[in-house]
Amino acid sequence: MIAMDINLRHLRVFMQVCETGSLNRAAAELHISQPSVSVALAGIERRFGAKLLSRYAAGSQPTAAGEVLLMRLRRMENQIASALAELFGVSSQRDPTLVAKCLARIGFRQIEALIALSGSGSITEAARSGGGSPAALHRALHDLQTNIGRAILMRSPAGVAPNALGRRLAIRWQVALTELEQAVDEIRENEGRMEGRIKIASLPLARTLLLARAVNPLMAAHPNARVEVMDGSYEALSQQLRTGASDILIGALRSGSDLEGLRAEPLFEDPYAVVGRSGHPLLNSDGKGASLDQLAAQQWVAQRPGTPIRAAFDALFAGCRDAPRASIETSSLVLMRAIILESDRLSMLSRRQIAIEERENLLGCVPVADEVRSRLRTRTIGITVRENWLPSRLQKTFLECLRVAAAGLGQA
Repeated sequence: MIAMDINLRHLRVFMQVCETGSLNRAAAELHISQPSVSVALAGIERRFGAKLLSRYAAGSQPTAAGEVLLMRLRRMENQIASALAELFGVSSQRDPTLVAKCLARIGFRQIEALIALSGSGSITEAARSGGGSPAALHRALHDLQTNIGRAILMRSPAGVAPNALGRRLAIRWQVALTELEQAVDEIRENEGRMEGRIKIASLPLARTLLLARAVNPLMAAHPNARVEVMDGSYEALSQQLRTGASDILIGALRSGSDLEGLRAEPLFEDPYAVVGRSGHPLLNSDGKGASLDQLAAQQWVAQRPGTPIRAAFDALFAGCRDAPRASIETSSLVLMRAIILESDRLSMLSRRQIAIEERENLLGCVPVADEVRSRLRTRTIGITVRENWLPSRLQKTFLECLRVAAAGLGQA
C-alpha cells in the first residue's frame, strides 16, 4: 500500500503550505522549523515524482500536480475524520475538537496496522503480509487504541482482533487510503501518462461479453493502463467494493440494503431464458414451445438461493403442482455450462450468457409457450460504485467504454 512509505505529518505540512501560501506561515502554525517544512515537501515531491509547489517571492502555490494531490488529500482526511466522528458519536458533537486532536496523534502505520489486522486471521499473519514484525504491529495497534481512547480491539482465540467498532473503522480507513493511489494515477495523467490501474469486480454476464467489449477499446487507446478483474459471488465482490479493493462492480444490480453506501447505474435489461444443450429434446419440439408442465418435469441446474436469477427460477414455477427439484445448485457459470453440455439438464440463464456457446451450436435457448414467456423475468445489468467514489480520467474513460459496449448489447 502506498501509504506505508509516506509520513502522514509530511502530507499535512504540504496541505498547510497550500492553505497559508507560505512555508514560513505553515511552519509557525504547525510549530516546526522552516527547514523541517522544506525537508517534508522535498520528500513528498520525491515520492510522488512531481513538482507540487511553485515558489515565488510572495509565497508558494500548488502546481497542477499539487492541486490534484491537495484535492485527494482533503478527501482522504475528510474520510478518516468522518470515520472517527462516527466512532465517537455524540462525544464529537459535544467537543468539536475531539476528532482533530485524535487525528494529530495518529500516523499511517497505526492506520495500516488496524487495516492489516482486520483483513487477517491474527497479528502474526497480518505482520507477515505487511512485511513487519508481530511486535511492531502489536505496538502500533496499542498506540492507536490509546490515541483514540476507545476500545477497538478484543481478545479472540487467535489473539488480538478488531471488535465491531475496529472493523468498521478499518473498512472506512481502507477506502480513505485509496485516495493516495488515485492521486498518483491522476498526477501521471496530468503529464499525459495514462498508466493508472482499474480494479473491476465482475459478475458472470459481464465476464461473458460486456467486459471484453469495454476493455479492448480502452487498452487500444491506452496500452499502458492496467486492468485487474476479480470474480466471485455478489456478496464477496460487493464487500471488496466497499473496502476499496475494487473500484467498479459490473453485473446484475441489487436493491435495498444491498446498496447501502453504494451507487448503481443501470445499463440494459437482460431477459432470462431456459437453456439446454443443442441436442436437447425440448429444443426440437413443435412450434408451440415447451409448456410449464414440460419444463417442471425436467432436471435442473439452478443458481444458489439469494441471487436474482434463483428468485426468477422460483417465481417461474411458483404455484405449480409439481415444481421441479433443483438437484444441483451452483454459482459457478463454468460448472453450470459443463453440466448442461454433458446431460439433458436445463438451467435458467440469459441468452447473452451463452452467446459464445450458442454461436458454436453447443447450447441453445429452449422455445417456450406464451404462458412460460409471460412468467420469465428480466434483470437489470449495470455498474455499482461506492457512493463517494471520484473516478480518475482513465476510470471515467473506462466507464464510457462500458456504456458504449452496453448500448450495443442492449440493442442485440
